[in-house]
Amino acid sequence: MGGSGVLPLADPSVLIRPRRAGDVPALVDVLMGQQSLTRYPFRDPLPVPPEQFLHADDALAAWTAEVGGRPVGHVCRVRSPRGPSADEMNQACARAHGCSLDEIGWLSTLFVDPAARGLGIGRALVDAVVDDMRARGLRPCLEVLPVHSAALALYEDAGWQEVLRLRPEWLRTAAGEVPPDVRVLVLPA
Repeated sequence: MGGSGVLPLADPSVLIRPRRAGDVPALVDVLMGQQSLTRYPFRDPLPVPPEQFLHADDALAAWTAEVGGRPVGHVCRVRSPRGPSADEMNQACARAHGCSLDEIGWLSTLFVDPAARGLGIGRALVDAVVDDMRARGLRPCLEVLPVHSAALALYEDAGWQEVLRLRPEWLRTAAGEVPPDVRVLVLPA
């Protein structure tokens, strides 16, 4: 798994490091434990195993946040979003960045245990994946739902800009008559 190493935060008990295979069970517990509070992931139950949602087998790079040696957060880099809207999202991001499709990278599966919020972990995880993308010559992209207001605020505060809104069929099925739009964001250079 990729990653440039360990990134300590101001609190010495907090650290951001490349994800290890042994982290996945604990990260699944954190992901599923926070879902009822944050509505992330939006679909409950998930239509795939949580390990697949975490990109345990297909992430190009992934990071784990630890507090006191316990995994409390996660982010990864993937080649492309999943699903029937992926082509439309990839095209919108490449246009916004003014680059080819093979020059974009996707931030995915960012979450932090609610008990560890307020320590700068979300920002540090985003910084880790963005630094990794930029080191590889990739242009950062992501998708977010506005119901995930903390994540959306984090991205907007960091300078991410919306390039597309869409309402895929899975979202209509999951949310009913008036689902939120997926917002596709890019981080300009």
